[in-house]
Amino acid sequence: MINILFFSSKTFLKTELINAFKRRNDINLIIFEVPVLPSQNEVIEIFDKIKQFLPAIVFSLNDAGYDHAGKLGELIAKSGSYQINWYYDDPLYEHIFYKRVFPDFSKRIDFVSEFSFVNILKAKGFNAFFLPLATDLEFFNINGNKPVYKYDISFVGNSSLSFLDDITPPNIQNEVDKFIPLLKRLKEIYYNNPQENIKEWLYNHKIEWQDKISIDPDVFVFVMQWLVGYFYRKDFIVSLASHFGKKFMCFGDIYWTKFIDPTQVSTDACYYTNLCWYYRSTKVNININRIQTQTSFTQRIFDCKASGAFLLTDKRLLNSKYFITEGPNQEIVEYYSLNHCIELINYYLVHEEEREQISMAGRDKVLNFHTYDNRVEEILETAKRIWKL
Repeated sequence: MINILFFSSKTFLKTELINAFKRRNDINLIIFEVPVLPSQNEVIEIFDKIKQFLPAIVFSLNDAGYDHAGKLGELIAKSGSYQINWYYDDPLYEHIFYKRVFPDFSKRIDFVSEFSFVNILKAKGFNAFFLPLATDLEFFNINGNKPVYKYDISFVGNSSLSFLDDITPPNIQNEVDKFIPLLKRLKEIYYNNPQENIKEWLYNHKIEWQDKISIDPDVFVFVMQWLVGYFYRKDFIVSLASHFGKKFMCFGDIYWTKFIDPTQVSTDACYYTNLCWYYRSTKVNININRIQTQTSFTQRIFDCKASGAFLLTDKRLLNSKYFITEGPNQEIVEYYSLNHCIELINYYLVHEEEREQISMAGRDKVLNFHTYDNRVEEILETAKRIWKL
């Protein structure tokens, strides 16, 4: 029996992972509530409360529960415990912006949901492994009657305007303003090829900016890349909304109304309650990967497919490794550009039988291979192999 101490905080995936761990009979799960970022005083309080359960495997999401100075991780490591962390977002965000101290890697494993980060983290000393996102069938399924189609085309996702404010305070915005021509050039590169690695491009062209900035180079690269992705995603949605008019609905935050007709925006979709229904009541659901997701998958792909709904997604390297992307047994449909996406939307709106066949084939794949039960199994198998548990 393996003891797992789960750091529960206000993070994405907490509910899904706890559910998956609870369904196993070979672990003893201890759920411990922690602040996302504890103070140094809270670190001592946390360790005093958890030390009765140690040694154990301490599991975290996006480093939630750990202090920036690395004190709690150090105390846990000294207790003889192992640590597993799963980065479902950019793993270097807090290291770049807040100078989070890198942890003791001797008894720690980190999983990342974006494959391109594996080698980046390994170069920094991490024991890093790729683990794609998945779905929880408690929330995304085909239970109940099939809903009547209410929407032709939908996109689910927030505008990211609030995060834009977080990463561009005045000192950083002043730096960005000095490089408007470069930002425009990067947008042209990415808009022409959304598989272009903007981060890599910037580091390969340091001569154009490195000696002209007064902020951390990694912060500059992060912000410039993020801005390119933000504009691309926003402009893509605006174009679809303009092209399809009332056929298109965006389920997200109220800030989308700054860019598209308010009648095309709904804030009613809630992840754990009715999002499955919205997926199922839409003929064509759209996925647009964020720029940081260069090779892999968003949560939307697995949730939408588990719901038996049809999804169009932008081309990514691993699409064809995890799903059949063409032929009679096709499980997923990918587009290469805005115009190609519009073309495919028009096609699948009228080819209902083909659309539903692909939807159910994709659902079968997710049910068998891409649930959080599958991911927990992968996590534990990796831990056993690495640590000889």
